[in-house]
Amino acid sequence: MSLINIISVPTTSGIKTIEVHNQDITKLQFNVDVLVLSAYHNQYAPAEGTVIKALLDNTGIVLGNLSQTPQLDLRSSLNCWVSSEISSQPFKQIVCIESIKTSINQSGTGESALSDLFGTIALLHYKKMKVASIALPILGAGFQKNSVDAILPILIEKAIDSLNTNSELNTIYFVEVNEEKAKLIDKTINSFLNRGADKLEKVFDDPLLTASLELILVKLVRIKNKYFFKNKTIRNLINKINNRNLRFFELGILCRKLEELLLADISDLKSDKYISLFEYINDLKSKNVADWMITYMHTLRVFGNFMAHEGESTCIPAQMEKTDVIVFTHSLNRLLDFYISFKSTKY
Repeated sequence: MSLINIISVPTTSGIKTIEVHNQDITKLQFNVDVLVLSAYHNQYAPAEGTVIKALLDNTGIVLGNLSQTPQLDLRSSLNCWVSSEISSQPFKQIVCIESIKTSINQSGTGESALSDLFGTIALLHYKKMKVASIALPILGAGFQKNSVDAILPILIEKAIDSLNTNSELNTIYFVEVNEEKAKLIDKTINSFLNRGADKLEKVFDDPLLTASLELILVKLVRIKNKYFFKNKTIRNLINKINNRNLRFFELGILCRKLEELLLADISDLKSDKYISLFEYINDLKSKNVADWMITYMHTLRVFGNFMAHEGESTCIPAQMEKTDVIVFTHSLNRLLDFYISFKSTKY
């Protein structure tokens, strides 16, 4: 799985993410509820170099045929339509937006069209269509040749707003097949979020961190194979460590999600409402977990929150040092030891 960037989005429904992947969106290596693509108004010809053409070549799906019998047709109001359910693909439905080019020509950013798109996504919940995850290219930056710099910032803003307002939506994937363009997207996101040099630094530049992460990798593989074989967070972290391209902010975000996953798994707390990581950690006191182990968990939570926080910090000190990240990885290592021991004892 080619994860090249990740954005953490704290919401009242929990921590959600925007991920950027370098792969072919018509051959996804993970499952999503909705695949989004764009077209000109009522024009679905599979022109060379388009997602529509790749969709035809790789899946046999003819977008023009789907457009004739949509499950939801909002072309007259929101310039979007939603396909009927699709079987035997890593996506269940397709949402096609037909106003990107017009909107970009009018505003330069495509804001109006993107509002229509995420409005359509939100509407699906009320139409009893489950949408927890969506995958989309950087709309308008492909065959239509609009600037990534012009489109991406407003796309990120709309995506973050959608994750905040749509309780069911958990993950948004930006997928780009071209490696050079994917690197440009990565650079644009980091600049837009004002990520400091400490967060962008590669973890494997330090031998102590490398040694710690190698120990962590063995335990992650064990946990994945025994308890969470299909979990995307663990697989992403394993792949990042294996490929030695893990950056500080990615370590913080992925480990924050990992900690919540593991503690939720062993917790007896149950609620229809969101349970915070802080609550999961404190509940361990009722299981007679040692205070020093709970301190490690809070260390992971606080460090992870800081490393995932976007924008320039006004705290003192404003940046983390490698010694701080060594403490973080040691805490992660102890959490994994605790989880493996707890599960072995209980089961």
